[in-house]
Amino acid sequence: MKLIQAHTKVLGQLINLLNNLSVAQLTYKSNLLYNASIGEHIRHVIEFYKCCLFNSKNGIINYDSRPREKLLEKDPNAAIKSINELLSELNNVKNDKRSLHLQSQCIQSSQGVPTNLERELVFCLDHCVHHQSIIKIGLKDMGLDKLIDKNFGVAFSTQSYRKQCAS
Repeated sequence: MKLIQAHTKVLGQLINLLNNLSVAQLTYKSNLLYNASIGEHIRHVIEFYKCCLFNSKNGIINYDSRPREKLLEKDPNAAIKSINELLSELNNVKNDKRSLHLQSQCIQSSQGVPTNLERELVFCLDHCVHHQSIIKIGLKDMGLDKLIDKNFGVAFSTQSYRKQCAS
């Protein structure tokens, strides 16, 4: 599966989920998620993508420096709109290998760590799948795991491995 197709798939899964959750379900604070909500995890994923795609235009990515837009965790339509903007931006990415610098509070150098957009997009994909896995726990806590398919929150490599084992 190509990288942009993989992003389209996982972000599409989030849109499908958002279309099927009420505001109360989206904002429910689950004890299993240490009092976090599904909406908070979706917001977090969206903000990492935004840092990668939009903030990288200045040559620097810093996932620590994000706005934490509370509306995205409470309003499914706002989250869907943001995800659609991300998908549109992802469709404009064509083999972009420009040099970037990753900055973080834990990096000693003020210059940051050299990276590139393609590498950071791989990170965002893995990060999204990881949070989908956590979201799945929250859905199960509410008895809503029927809203997602068996591959929601499962790494693409694990999906491939499972297919091999089933053959």
